[in-house]
Amino acid sequence: MGFFKGLLGLKDIEVKGNMKVDTFKKKFLESFGTEIRVYKTLTTGKGAKPADEKSTLASICAKGKKVGAITLKKSNTVGEIEQQFKDMMGIGVQIMLPDGKAFADNAMKLKDVHKAA
Repeated sequence: MGFFKGLLGLKDIEVKGNMKVDTFKKKFLESFGTEIRVYKTLTTGKGAKPADEKSTLASICAKGKKVGAITLKKSNTVGEIEQQFKDMMGIGVQIMLPDGKAFADNAMKLKDVHKAA
């Protein structure tokens, strides 16, 4: 029963440009049970600058990018989500494993990330 309750508790979220970074991160954690990191640029590796928590997603988008809504679904893979943000907003995101110490594998579905240890 606990497995089904956990699976059914995952909710899709719609991300819009007027959403603040901290609100997005909080909603992502509540919906998928793990952290997402948001960066000001496409670079997400060592030394990458995290986005200001109070900024809107639209304000950190790459120049020339029109911010449309992105719907994040539990059936999406980590790689698909990261690519959507890159293509649609020109920003980098990284989805973490629940311990917050390692990145989730790009092939994992969001519904499975919260169960990984």
